[in-house]
Amino acid sequence: SVNDVFCNRELGMNSVRAIGFDMDYTLAQYKQPEFDKLAFDGAKQKLVDELGYPKKVLDFEYDHEFWVRGLIIDTQRGNFLKIDRHKYVRVAYHGLTEITSSIRKSIYSRFINKAPSFTEKSFVNMDTLFQFV
Repeated sequence: SVNDVFCNRELGMNSVRAIGFDMDYTLAQYKQPEFDKLAFDGAKQKLVDELGYPKKVLDFEYDHEFWVRGLIIDTQRGNFLKIDRHKYVRVAYHGLTEITSSIRKSIYSRFINKAPSFTEKSFVNMDTLFQFV
């Protein structure tokens, strides 16, 4: 049934030192947005403690309503893009600041520049919310 988990061998839990998260939801259903906030807070802590980011990063707040699946990150410019099925950039943000229509069009418009395919190395598709963490 959908509530059963298949295992092809026994596992002695006394020898297990850590349990990882199955983030593609195939084995567990997580409480959202609580689980996402847990991952977000853990990522902030790692950025500061292990990667040397400034402590200001710890002040960032997780907003589960701001970010959505289906965004594209323009890694060269640091912009988050929401495009339509015709690859037209409908909305663009730099961090939490919305990019004005005129600037967005000057960067991404197919009339001014060659329309990007959004498949180059500089564009990353955000298919899951865990990629934002």
